[in-house]
Amino acid sequence: MKKSDTPAVLLSTLRTVGAAAFLAPAIGAKKLHINEDADGEYLVRLFAARNIALIVGVLASKGETRRLLLKAGILCDGLDVAAGLLGHRKGRLKKSTVVDTSAAATATLLGLLALAATEAGES
Repeated sequence: MKKSDTPAVLLSTLRTVGAAAFLAPAIGAKKLHINEDADGEYLVRLFAARNIALIVGVLASKGETRRLLLKAGILCDGLDVAAGLLGHRKGRLKKSTVVDTSAAATATLLGLLALAATEAGES
């Protein structure tokens, strides 16, 4: 592993928490305060699938493909932050919203660092 891969590996490690919800959607639904029914589990698995795709894509790629996947992840995570802030503005003050928004902000930052490291490592 090259030093320039470290931010991408850290980002993928953070995403693994969300990806694990694919195997245990009821736990994810409970933590996110989503109904623990078939619909809630389906929604949790949608988010988990995104994390799995981004983990595999980023770790299995390099060059322009990795940059594109990192940019897609940064966009997704940035929109997750925006969603959390909009929810907060509307009065959704649940602890899970703060934790999820903080995790998305951390993922956004790690994505930016991984993108910069990928570009620096190839120049």
